[in-house]
Amino acid sequence: MRLVGHLKEVVSVPPSRKTAQQEDLMTARVSDVYQLHGTASAIVAEDAALRDVIARLADSASLRGVFLVNSQGRLTGIVTRVDLLRWAHLQLFRGKGRHRATISEFFRIIDADKAKDIARGDSGLLSVREDDTLQVALDRMIQNEEDLLPVLNSLEQIVGDLRLSEVLQFVITGGRRRTEGRGNE
Repeated sequence: MRLVGHLKEVVSVPPSRKTAQQEDLMTARVSDVYQLHGTASAIVAEDAALRDVIARLADSASLRGVFLVNSQGRLTGIVTRVDLLRWAHLQLFRGKGRHRATISEFFRIIDADKAKDIARGDSGLLSVREDDTLQVALDRMIQNEEDLLPVLNSLEQIVGDLRLSEVLQFVITGGRRRTEGRGNE
């Protein structure tokens, strides 16, 4: 219930006045937050067999997504449980029912053999950098309808992941004060 109260407060403030939480989200960096809950993702080669990725996600209930990398270790795509849900639905029901897919998407997913065949691509839009603000991170989460984003360093290498739960924890615990306190340790 504390979270609901915080969110109501943030939403009800007139645009001309910023709350401490809004200020935190606009100034706090991803690097302040992304390691609060550990890692919820795995990193695999983009050419990994889709069967292996499915088995890995099925065997680990805590695993939320798989980040695909090329031979240079750079992010090329993401496979989440939602992507696998779409794949399973098309495999089992061939697009009948609720899922709408373009013809090219339908065949790409139906014929998928490798993880990259069902992954969502544009790594610039699907990731955040350690020095991005939490506001940028939340914007990307909303834009992509995902609550898990890979975190990249300045060399475009994956250094972890950022979950919505970590951002929420940061907000409700007065994250900025806690982050500033860490600098004194």
